[in-house]
Amino acid sequence: MTIIHAQGKMMDDADLAHEVQEALIASALSARKPGLTSPDGRCIWCRDEAAVAGTAFCSAECGEDYFRNEHQLKQHYIPSKYPAENSGNK
Repeated sequence: MTIIHAQGKMMDDADLAHEVQEALIASALSARKPGLTSPDGRCIWCRDEAAVAGTAFCSAECGEDYFRNEHQLKQHYIPSKYPAENSGNK
């Protein structure tokens, strides 16, 4: 099947699929969260070393430790002393 694009260009199914794929990629990239950066140039995990330029960590190991800790904090259940508030705390 051949379709004439709005700009007068002839397009087949592969061309259309490529355009859709490019639009999806552009949308996903624009919706992603910005990466962490160090506010003072020091590693935000160990605070001992300078962070690699444009990042928040001095090494891959510090980054892994930081994200592992963040995940564990999110998984930690802290019950409220008020039972009615515990229903949404998961």
